[in-house]
Amino acid sequence: MNSITFGSILENLLYISNQKKSALANTLGYDISYINKWISSKNLPSSKRINEICKDIALFIVDSLNNSTYENLVNYFEIDEKSDKEYIIRYIEKTLKNAYMDEARGMSDKGVQNIPKNTHSEEFYNSLSSVEATIVQKEFTNEIFSLINKGENLDVILSFNLFDLTYKDKVSLGNVKKSFYEISRNTNTKITILMGLEDKRKNKEQKILNTLIGINFISTYPALDFEVYNCNINPNSTISVIKDKFLINTTHYPDGQCLLSTYSKDKNLIEDVYYSLVRAQKQKGKSLCEKKTPLSMIEDQTYLQYIMNNDLRCILGSINEFFMPSDLFMEVAERTFGENKNILNELNKINIFLQNATYKSKLKVLIYEAELRKYLSSGCLHFFNTPVTLTFKERQRHVEYIEKIIMESEDVEIRMIDGNFIDEFRNNDNPSLYLSKSLKMTKMHPISGKNYYSIICDNKFKEMCDELFDDIWNSKIDVVIDDKEGIHERISKSIRYARIMSENLTENSN
Repeated sequence: MNSITFGSILENLLYISNQKKSALANTLGYDISYINKWISSKNLPSSKRINEICKDIALFIVDSLNNSTYENLVNYFEIDEKSDKEYIIRYIEKTLKNAYMDEARGMSDKGVQNIPKNTHSEEFYNSLSSVEATIVQKEFTNEIFSLINKGENLDVILSFNLFDLTYKDKVSLGNVKKSFYEISRNTNTKITILMGLEDKRKNKEQKILNTLIGINFISTYPALDFEVYNCNINPNSTISVIKDKFLINTTHYPDGQCLLSTYSKDKNLIEDVYYSLVRAQKQKGKSLCEKKTPLSMIEDQTYLQYIMNNDLRCILGSINEFFMPSDLFMEVAERTFGENKNILNELNKINIFLQNATYKSKLKVLIYEAELRKYLSSGCLHFFNTPVTLTFKERQRHVEYIEKIIMESEDVEIRMIDGNFIDEFRNNDNPSLYLSKSLKMTKMHPISGKNYYSIICDNKFKEMCDELFDDIWNSKIDVVIDDKEGIHERISKSIRYARIMSENLTENSN
């Protein structure tokens, strides 16, 4: 579209939308004579109100559109006819504002009117850096804490292709969500991750790390407003943007090393990039997971669907309802969900199926030895991702039943994880992962009132989770113990230690 005056654009907008100048004047709170002067370029709106005026005009025009006038509008601006309402409003607002600025400068050159203030960025700087940077750079972090100190809310989008990042960047991602959670305790914080999963370099060495990052994103800090999407984004580029505030765009070499970074507080640029990423998320993004509560998992039989499926595999990041004796299962069910009879009936069905089908069919399970010891010591069990504390005798019944299955079952294979898959992730919660032929899920670390399951939706990430399990089960011999006798001995030793501790605590309390 050719560059024209503020008044010409306004006149065309009214014509295209079939609206009268009087209606616009009423909406803006001006006399119609002001609208006539703007259109004829005899005068321009007040610089103090131009941002508000442009926005109100855009809203007025878009709200008045019908199918016919909408088509005329997108043709006039030469924009995609699939653009949503929000995008069109911003586009009109920006077009009016830019035309206003150009016209005001021309009038200022002639001594007619000063250039209006506060229309473009009040704070503006661009700088370039060739230093190696992490995914969330120091400048970005400084800007965030500056905003927190001012009591401002944060709306952040991070965009990157996971497979293009360096190992250092990927490790730093392991702490990103924790950092934002700490920030969210002081201000309203919304984080959107657009994570490309295009593996052009086929780097098998970091396959486990890549998947663990994704699991970390969807299984930790449930109180944080944190959404993750698999999105087709530009390769070799990382974008970090705080809505209305700050932008960093980093370009990488093909090996992931930082080439240069551009920092900006130009509000027009930030707005364009932010809404471009929002549009990419809506049009191209696929949410990594869907959150479900334990009650909905039980009621709509999603959990039953999982245990009835084929090719069952799981990684137990915390000890849960798996491999509980039938009577203990229902005792804990009554204790946890006793007020809800419908849930108890569904749990009874699950218990029957676990005992008579799941534990007698092909099943591969990885259990963290550290989590087993912690459970025996503390008694904390995540029963359908709901924290419950069991007595020592109850724990003993549970773990002895696990021993029985290990030694007697030919179909159920249980292996023990001794250590961490990735050393840099050793301080993070151990991941839980539940896989079947058609259903993949994990659990969010439970806190009061928030104990979701994350049902994995994205097909690419489902594939990554399958590969993660297979790689650990088959390849990570240095951290995985697959000897039945060895596992049995470790479990027996843990029970003995826990019994000694329990007896001593009982004596001391007396």
